[in-house]
Amino acid sequence: MTADQVPGDPRQLTLKLVALGEVDRKRSESQNLMDAVPRVLASRSRHSREARATVEACQEKLQLFRVHLKSLELDLAEREEALLKANANLLSAKTNQEYSLMNAEIERKREELGTVEERILEQYEVIRQGEQLVKTSEGGLDEAKAEYGGFEERARGELADHQKELEALDERREQVRKAIDVEILKLYDRVYKAHGVAIVPAEGNTCQGCFSSLTPNDCNRLLSGRQLVVCRACQRILYMPEVLQASPS
Repeated sequence: MTADQVPGDPRQLTLKLVALGEVDRKRSESQNLMDAVPRVLASRSRHSREARATVEACQEKLQLFRVHLKSLELDLAEREEALLKANANLLSAKTNQEYSLMNAEIERKREELGTVEERILEQYEVIRQGEQLVKTSEGGLDEAKAEYGGFEERARGELADHQKELEALDERREQVRKAIDVEILKLYDRVYKAHGVAIVPAEGNTCQGCFSSLTPNDCNRLLSGRQLVVCRACQRILYMPEVLQASPS
């Protein structure tokens, strides 16, 4: 059977095919929305993982800052002890030259001690800033987790709604398909599989699926409403909305 040789009223058949095309369009939209939910959730989850990674990186840096502070404090204690010993040894100097040399050594140790004390004070400030960074990053993580939780709840709800809509459309689709001849369904399914849309309007003597110009003969056949017409370029089933909307003669 060719597209010209269709059982029953071609106009009614075209109306059923248009209805089927509309159902399939809505099904495709619902399915696309459902497919998008896991991708969007994964993207939002990535934000939470990145926020957690930021917290962990800040905590690691803070730990290194504190380890360095401990090292400086140990160095300070050792230098303080060395300074005490040097001061004690000063009393044992036997000559003025020995006294001067020991005193110079004590002064050098005091300067080094002061340098370490300054570095410790600086490290305290570094740690304070590190603690603030950790606090800020933890706040960012809490916000990311809360945002993801709220978004996930909404997304799961929308997913359930889309699933119900898809089930209703599947039921409607089966009802429409039962009213269409099997051979015509084969034509429809073949074109739908190839293009994602099987039936399109013809407007301005042009197929609205591939935008190829229609022959005058095909335009006349569409206007007559007595034949099923397919685009010679893309094989989509064609119809003229104004013909379908007109009262049957």
